[in-house]
Amino acid sequence: MTEGNVDISSIGSGGHGVKPGRGDPAEKLVRPMLFDPESLLAIADSLPVMIGYIDRNQRYTFLNRPLAEWFELPRSAILGKSVTELVKAENLAARREQLTKALAGEGQRFIAPYQHPSRGMLTTQVEYVPHAARDGSVLGVVLIAQDITEQRAAEAALIESEARFRRISDFAPVLMWVTRADGTRDFVNRCYADFAGLEIEQARTHQWREFIHPDDFERVVAESVAGEASLRQFTIESRYRRHDGEWRWLRSVSAPRFGTDGELLGFIGAASDVTVAKEAELELRREVEQRTGALAASEARFRAIFNSVLEVMVLLDPDGTVVEVNRTTTPWRDTDPQQAIGKPLWEAPTLAAYPGHEQRLRNAVAAAGRGETFAEEVRLDGNPTRGLPSAVLDVTMQPVRDAAGTISHLLFEARDVTELKQAQEQLRQSQKMEALGQLTGGIAHDFNNLLTVVVGGLDLITKKIEDEKLLRYASNALAAAERGVRLTGQLLTFSRSQRLEVRPCQVAQLVEEMRPLLRNVLGPGITKTFDLDREQIPVMADPTQLEVAVLNLAINARDAMPDGGVLSFAARKLTIEEDPELEPGEYVELAIGDTGSGMAPEVAARAFEPFFTTKDVGKGTGLGLSMVYGMARQSGGTARIDSEPGKGTTVKLYFRRADRVGDPAAAPASARERGRARAKPASVVVIDDDPNVRGFVVSSLEEMGYRVEEAADGPSGIALVAATQPDVVVIDYVMPDMSGAEAAAQILASRPDQPILFVSGYSETDDIRRAAPRASLLAKPFRPDALDAAVRAVIAGQPVAASRGDGAA
Repeated sequence: MTEGNVDISSIGSGGHGVKPGRGDPAEKLVRPMLFDPESLLAIADSLPVMIGYIDRNQRYTFLNRPLAEWFELPRSAILGKSVTELVKAENLAARREQLTKALAGEGQRFIAPYQHPSRGMLTTQVEYVPHAARDGSVLGVVLIAQDITEQRAAEAALIESEARFRRISDFAPVLMWVTRADGTRDFVNRCYADFAGLEIEQARTHQWREFIHPDDFERVVAESVAGEASLRQFTIESRYRRHDGEWRWLRSVSAPRFGTDGELLGFIGAASDVTVAKEAELELRREVEQRTGALAASEARFRAIFNSVLEVMVLLDPDGTVVEVNRTTTPWRDTDPQQAIGKPLWEAPTLAAYPGHEQRLRNAVAAAGRGETFAEEVRLDGNPTRGLPSAVLDVTMQPVRDAAGTISHLLFEARDVTELKQAQEQLRQSQKMEALGQLTGGIAHDFNNLLTVVVGGLDLITKKIEDEKLLRYASNALAAAERGVRLTGQLLTFSRSQRLEVRPCQVAQLVEEMRPLLRNVLGPGITKTFDLDREQIPVMADPTQLEVAVLNLAINARDAMPDGGVLSFAARKLTIEEDPELEPGEYVELAIGDTGSGMAPEVAARAFEPFFTTKDVGKGTGLGLSMVYGMARQSGGTARIDSEPGKGTTVKLYFRRADRVGDPAAAPASARERGRARAKPASVVVIDDDPNVRGFVVSSLEEMGYRVEEAADGPSGIALVAATQPDVVVIDYVMPDMSGAEAAAQILASRPDQPILFVSGYSETDDIRRAAPRASLLAKPFRPDALDAAVRAVIAGQPVAASRGDGAA
């Protein structure tokens, strides 16, 4: 049989394709074979190593498939060729000496590199087995080779890893070791050997028990045996003799190590020198023992403290039985806490009154019994009919150990954090509303800039067009823009950017005067009750805005009671000492409550947010309650909601008490009352960074006969004022880079008597007074007539009306 034109029967011969002759030693080898050559070739091809036969002439007369694949040639192209024909010179140089020795009858086994034509530099393990005839002459060499490139790389990586581990462990200032399951040590680090005063190999085999202090020997051996048997990490502290004879305290931590199939391989451990700390601990213990005589007085002092602390404290046995209780009283605690002694904590009278916490307390006792500290916040749900108030407690359970370190007792502590939680929630709500206020204030300010141009432009159009249809369109648009003005006013009130006319007023009198209006708004299906402050205590508020707030709340209550109900108005005085939103002092609380549908907690939490509403689309803007909140905060108070689904809603407004009731403010004179006559057209410099607003102001003033110059920013406006010396400077308060206040300050520095009129979407009265004490403010948006009246008032040295836009709002 042949393969690739090669006679398979010749695979064991010394020639290529030549049958052995009579008397040839090879013939004697072939003749007694029990398998035919094809079977032998199949066996050789299935082996995972490369096998070949090289005759005494260094020709390949046999090879299996792995070797042929190594050469990347068919077997027929290899058989009969010499080694020099198939193996490159650099590869043959690493093997020539070993091949020569093998052909001389000396077996060879070696590792050599091999530059493979396609796979690059590889590493091979080669064995040359001489094939000798009966007379001892060598007929050839059996070649057995393996590619061990990956194995060698892995071995190198392992060696590097072990060396790196050795460097790290030798650098560590603690004793480290690794043992087998039988206790013999595979590894110790340099610190271990140095402590024992031995070389590393000696330290690996020495008897560690010989270094244990005699007084600690039995304990350490017992703890070591028990720790290893537990198959868990364990710690031992004991004295060991250092190489210089000094006894040192070592704290060792050992842990089991397991194989991939979970079998125990041995243990790994590390020990650190804790002599200083241990001696300090022992000294402390000695001092405690020496002061045993003073324990009685100390216990008396402790009991005095134990009974005077503000927290509820209970001392328990490890099983949870109450041993001692302190005498601290709280609204939720049983009046006779001593009744709990001798009972499990969860059966104490206090906790029996608040069921549902037994499992939590059992878990706490179990955790503390294991040496852990249990901490959790517990809410006690009250029962008003039984006189049990609700409370939030900060509960801890921790172990108390005796001198030997054994857990002898458990200490239960409960701190009432109900008021703290309420204060935190109020603070969180306050911060959230403050952030929302800043956002809505910025939006409203930008809207006012837009509405200034829209309202002013529409006002001019309505005065000039004669076409009735266009006039109607313009009037409708102006009315819609004025609604936008009112909307921004509500936003500014919420954000406290809109300055209110806060002055002393009487809440009870204001609500009494609103009774007819409330009757018309609420209708006959709603019953109204009034429990108002009869002392008529004055508070600080804007009466107009307060009326709007009361009306908004009444309308909300009406909507929450579609089938009728009771709407109550109550005012009372109270003193506030600690509140996250309110300064300490005297206040009047105005509570407006209904018996309607109420709010879910998540709805009540967002009720004061602007644009948040549960009403259908088109039935509410979501600004009513936010305006109420903003008005109360800007008045120096706050607003809060108490609501529960199905039980109605109560909104409480808090106002600071005023010293006295102020006189009604005199109404400012109108622009026409101030007169329009002037000797010559006045000159005005307009400074505004918004080109649309600036264009409207300039056009409006020019239309009214003023001589107008304009500037787009503070620096250019200052230069323009210095050059033209106008009768009036109109400045936008909010501008980038240089604000209106900064520009006004520089103008007044060189021209102290320069009349200035600020225009702004906010009402920054305090900031303006600081920058320019005599300057006036016209709030955006405004109509041309209001602008004209304001400029005339400034020229005449009269106050400017504070109303927004002279009726535009």
